[in-house]
Amino acid sequence: MPSSPVVRSAGAPAGGLVPKMLRYAGGSVVATVSSEVTFVLLYGPLHVEPAWASVVAWLAGAIPNYWLNRSWTWRRTGRPGVRDELLPYISIIALTLLLATLATRWADRWLHSVDVSDTVRVVLVAGVFLGVYVVMFVLRFFLLDRLFSRLHARDDASESTSTKGLP
Repeated sequence: MPSSPVVRSAGAPAGGLVPKMLRYAGGSVVATVSSEVTFVLLYGPLHVEPAWASVVAWLAGAIPNYWLNRSWTWRRTGRPGVRDELLPYISIIALTLLLATLATRWADRWLHSVDVSDTVRVVLVAGVFLGVYVVMFVLRFFLLDRLFSRLHARDDASESTSTKGLP
């Protein structure tokens, strides 16, 4: 039994693979722009360390990304379950945070050791940050699809057992 009630839209959880991937791509564009702008502003003009800029930028994208993916890509509504939905989602996307933090820190340190302007360094480190997101895009899609498909199947099974006794 789910830890919290979830109300879904009728029918398949998100349609076919291609429409689902297109919706996921749209949500990912919103999240990526949010993250990238936040990272560039923090790391560039505000001179925040790359690890902290990565964390804050990740949060700036992760929050809209969760709601867009949940409601638009996989068409789930209602209150999400913490154990069944939020914690697995956070675990999946935290890998992107870890990789982005490590990669931007490494790029920043390396670029400080070579003779490049601050502008070039900001552009290159921001490119590394974006590159991590691009690489993780496909992996996250398949992991999230598996998560939400499992939740949909569980909800269907729960619905069918709760309506068996009804005329």
